[in-house]
Amino acid sequence: MLVCPKCKCEYEEGYTVCNDCNCKLVHGPMDTDKNISTKDKPKIIGLTGRILIFGAIFVIGIIILMNNTKLADSDMTNIMKDHGGSMDTSYYLIYLEQSIIKYRTLGCILSVLGGLGVLVNTRIRE
Repeated sequence: MLVCPKCKCEYEEGYTVCNDCNCKLVHGPMDTDKNISTKDKPKIIGLTGRILIFGAIFVIGIIILMNNTKLADSDMTNIMKDHGGSMDTSYYLIYLEQSIIKYRTLGCILSVLGGLGVLVNTRIRE
């Protein structure tokens, strides 16, 4: 096992220099304390957790895509309130169209990113 003499971090075979201190690694543990950290890939969220998170993002994106006109209508209600309750029809249609585009874009981005995340993490599992 390779160890950094300065920060006492353990490294797997194949490393020659400490990533944190830029010191040359030496063979054998410098200290037998339990506080020595290893330089493995950190596993903050397990593979199943990541699949669930990306799956949830995908489902939220699909829900937004399916309900984009309802969401845009809700936006228009708030815009109408901000304009005193009345608005020229041409402006209303422009705002409505832009609001629908906004929710379609958001839904597409979320569903694509979520779907790709699920696919990538499922492929890692195999």
